[in-house]
Amino acid sequence: MPKWVDHDERRRHIAEAVLSIAGRDGLERATLRDVAHEARVSLGSVQHYFRTKDNMLRYVVGYLGEQVTARIVAGTDFGAEDGPVQAFLRSLAAEILPLDSRRTSERRAGQALAARAPGSPELVEVLRENSSWLHARVAELITRAQLDGQAPAHLDAEQESIVLLALLEGLAADILHGVREPGQALASAHYHLDRLFTTD
Repeated sequence: MPKWVDHDERRRHIAEAVLSIAGRDGLERATLRDVAHEARVSLGSVQHYFRTKDNMLRYVVGYLGEQVTARIVAGTDFGAEDGPVQAFLRSLAAEILPLDSRRTSERRAGQALAARAPGSPELVEVLRENSSWLHARVAELITRAQLDGQAPAHLDAEQESIVLLALLEGLAADILHGVREPGQALASAHYHLDRLFTTD
């Protein structure tokens, strides 16, 4: 009887190998052959799922976004339609910032993917889609908080989304460059969110 293979799980396993290499050694080291070695599968197995490196990296970007989103949701009691928006955004900040080895590896891999994107239309497209989705989602949440009385009504939700995500990107870079300790960066993010949600 042929061996049953979970193809989605195999793709995720390969994506984890890419993230491991990119976070440790840089994205240029994540060749199909090196990824196969890291994942402990054959090169043919990697090529079965991903014809080219760019094809593989496009999948990795989507996979990375899914993993971070799942952890954000798991970090709160935030449902699809109800729950404290500030708590959700605190969880978002904690997952975007490189506060531990896993998130540091993901952040380095994400930076490497973004740096490679200008020469790869596939990557540009998926990175733009992910960024647009995240900005829109944060703006929607801030708007909902305003309607629920959790945030001041005069705020421009679109602009506040841009400012918050730009702040988190800057704090993440500070951590990676050793400019700021992870705890300090998280405290700064919380300080901004506390001011954002002050309704007095």
